[in-house]
Amino acid sequence: MTQSNIELLRRAWAAYSRGDEDAFAACLTDDWREYSPDGGSATLEDERPTMVLHRLAFPDKHTEFHRIVADEDTVACYCTVTATHTGKYLDAEPTGARVVVHEMMFNSVRAGRIAETWAMTAGPGFYEQITGREAPEALDNLG
Repeated sequence: MTQSNIELLRRAWAAYSRGDEDAFAACLTDDWREYSPDGGSATLEDERPTMVLHRLAFPDKHTEFHRIVADEDTVACYCTVTATHTGKYLDAEPTGARVVVHEMMFNSVRAGRIAETWAMTAGPGFYEQITGREAPEALDNLG
């Protein structure tokens, strides 16, 4: 069971990196939520615009897993997300800048799908890395 949960995690976040909304959704329960350290949360419908935006602005976005640990119903990981800013991202024209975000996630698995995700990101998000400005409050979930 733990190996299948690890593979589920890899499939889900690879789909997210590609911006493949349907493949990502197929890995999630219908009531999936992602929680951030500040107490915020997002649903799949909240994440869809982010996935589209990232797919267009960062088409080479990739998640590399450095460490994955699993038990019966939880999969934890440390990963690095890298991407190159080659498309318009909100108000930022393409810069060609390479962005890197380090992240730790805990994913709860229920009935073979990810039911909840708790994510912590270290350092500035994509927007701040390419513009040098803090992301507008409305963009907090967009990176």
